[in-house]
Amino acid sequence: TGLLQCCDLKDIKLAYQLNKALEKGDNWKFLDVDRLNGYWSKFFSLLCMMEQIEVVLKWYKETSFSLFYPAPKNILDLLQALDAANQLEVIPSVW
Repeated sequence: TGLLQCCDLKDIKLAYQLNKALEKGDNWKFLDVDRLNGYWSKFFSLLCMMEQIEVVLKWYKETSFSLFYPAPKNILDLLQALDAANQLEVIPSVW
């Protein structure tokens, strides 16, 4: 629920703090695979909305397919972020 609040508030700093807590030790084990994927999906959507495109692409390359499988909404969020940043030429490298 903490991440949902971060998304509703569009509070990227709080989302980063929550992510840091999740990455400490074995905290990630408290989430089953579906919840973990849901967490990463919501976190990535918030990144697409609030961060610079370079940061979004870094997170995408580091987390997609290794930590989470991007849902269609995540791909749409990424495409919208690329469009907003006028970086559509990057699409082949993330596809």
